[in-house]
Amino acid sequence: MVSAARSTLVAKGFVALVLLYLYAPVAVIVIFSFTTSPRLSMPIEGLTFAWYHNAFANPLITAALANSLILAGVSAVAAGLLGAAFAFGVMKLTQLRLRRALLALSLLPAVMPLLVIGIALAVVFHALGLAQGLRNAAIGHILVSLPFVVLTMNARLETFDFATLEAARDLGASPFQTFRDITFPQIRSAIVGAALLAAALSLDEFVVTWFNIGNEQSIPVLVWGLMRRGVDPSINALASVLFALLVCLVFLSNFIGRRNST
Repeated sequence: MVSAARSTLVAKGFVALVLLYLYAPVAVIVIFSFTTSPRLSMPIEGLTFAWYHNAFANPLITAALANSLILAGVSAVAAGLLGAAFAFGVMKLTQLRLRRALLALSLLPAVMPLLVIGIALAVVFHALGLAQGLRNAAIGHILVSLPFVVLTMNARLETFDFATLEAARDLGASPFQTFRDITFPQIRSAIVGAALLAAALSLDEFVVTWFNIGNEQSIPVLVWGLMRRGVDPSINALASVLFALLVCLVFLSNFIGRRNST
């Protein structure tokens, strides 16, 4: 009995240490975004929201935030629709080997180094004569987000009853009516959750963006540029806002996915 209690205590302590290791740097950033001192040192002299005001009074930061939101929105819509359509089409294949091969190929961008993807896209865009900008960065974000959307949708479609579609067609429903009344209501929440996950991945994407966005700025690219001149509490404030957005998107994605599974 004592040994079991000791093992449980050790396991809880190990989990606590891992969580501390993961989130301590983030906590430091958030704490120093409220300090009154421009020096990032302890002890903290006071608390203020001035650095948040300074950050959003900077036109470079507001422009970069707008670009990041545009990229996140485009990634959510495009990756959500393309990933859902691809996963649905793959699940309808009768050949198991072909289905597994297509799913494996669709997940390759998730395991491929982002540096390779960023450089490859930059080379392709240059060969096609496409100037760097938000358009190229958006294509890169969609490519990076698509495997995670496909993976999410595939997990949902594993329990999808395709017999209901055949029954609807036997009763005289057109393909559009079948999709509107049968298919979409069952996979809607999964699509929304996957799209929110794609938006979260887009907000955090740096490497692919850096190689393809050109003279434009996104929040990760701008933060990297600002930190080359030193760490300023305004950067901590901006990073805290980005972190809050990511947490909200991931939480909503997880919440919607769980509600769909129940």
